[in-house]
Amino acid sequence: MTRRIISWVVGAAITGLYLYMVIAAAGNLILLPQMVGSMGLSMTAAGWFWLITVLALAPVAFVLALLAARRKSAAVRLLALATGLCVAGAVQLEILLLVPQSSFFG
Repeated sequence: MTRRIISWVVGAAITGLYLYMVIAAAGNLILLPQMVGSMGLSMTAAGWFWLITVLALAPVAFVLALLAARRKSAAVRLLALATGLCVAGAVQLEILLLVPQSSFFG
C-alpha cells in the first residue's frame, strides 16, 4: 500500500513538472509577441514556429512516455515519464540556446 501511495505522489509530481513546462511555454507564446509589438517589431514565421514547437514539446513527450510504458510496472512508468521530462527540457533548452533570438523578430 505504501509503495502505491509513493508511486502516485511521485507520478503526480512529475506530471506537475510537465504542466509547469506547458504553462511556461504558453506564457512565452502569449507575452513575447506583445513585448515585441511594444518595441515596434513583429514576430517572424520562424519565431512563431519555435514558440509553438516549445509549447508542443511537453505534451508530446508526456504522451510518448505513457505509450512507451503502457502495461509496465509503476517504476518503469515513472522512469519513462522522468526520461520524457528530461528529454523535453533538454530540447527546449537547446532551442533557446541554439536558435538566434534575432530570428524571432522582424
